[in-house]
Amino acid sequence: MSAVYGAVASVGIGVGDHLTRGAADRVGIRLTLGAFFFMGIPVSAVGALALESRWIAADVYMGALTGIVAVVALGFLYLGYASATAGVVAPPAAVVGVALPVVVDLARGTVPAATVIAGMALGMVSVLLITVNPRLVGNVGRGFSFGLLAGLGYGCMFIMLDQLSAASGFWPVTAQRAVAFVILAAASIGSSKPVFPSRHVFKTIIHGSIWGGVGAMFFVYGLQHGDLAPVTVTGTQYAAVTVMCGMLFRGERMRWWQGVGLLGSVSAVALIVVG
Repeated sequence: MSAVYGAVASVGIGVGDHLTRGAADRVGIRLTLGAFFFMGIPVSAVGALALESRWIAADVYMGALTGIVAVVALGFLYLGYASATAGVVAPPAAVVGVALPVVVDLARGTVPAATVIAGMALGMVSVLLITVNPRLVGNVGRGFSFGLLAGLGYGCMFIMLDQLSAASGFWPVTAQRAVAFVILAAASIGSSKPVFPSRHVFKTIIHGSIWGGVGAMFFVYGLQHGDLAPVTVTGTQYAAVTVMCGMLFRGERMRWWQGVGLLGSVSAVALIVVG
């Protein structure tokens, strides 16, 4: 059942990623992410109050640490994008970010059913197909290395979130959003640049933050009530949702291998949920 929460999370995160990507195209990633994390604070706080979450210091502290890791992982990701194309950077980031929690879960002795294992394997391959792009431009080695580091950061963040108790609910998510925002705001102030984008763009980011925030809460809820590997694999299929949104609302072309990856992603989620 917990994998269902991961699947729902992928929809919210994917739509949120699509909306914030549009904002980033207009004002840049720093302003977009700063506003995104800022709006994530009230969204997750409302979720925490609705769920009657308990303020558990150890869990809130862990959530705050994941905020630091999230910013570091994003930093590596965009350093990679500055060095090479997304087709070089995104595949290692996506695959390592999924594979690391799966390996950790298996090392703990959690052995899922054969259908779940098949679904997880298919899910990792599908993410690779969705994100890969044959256009290799720029410093490929540097971009690939930053992609690997970003994937390690995301994978570590997922493993850390898995340590949260169910009783703490969404307060750790609130702490994560707050810490990430403070880091980005401090970077903006330190470089004498604005912390928030224009009001018109901010409205778009608000919508993205609501979708992404709800998705993040479903993801954390799934981790708190289920196993790390299946929730991580289903939750990170948001790449398929982002691709679909890009095709439907941005006029982007879906390459044939992305179509295969999209079908594989849907099949992977089905296998894991059934299993």
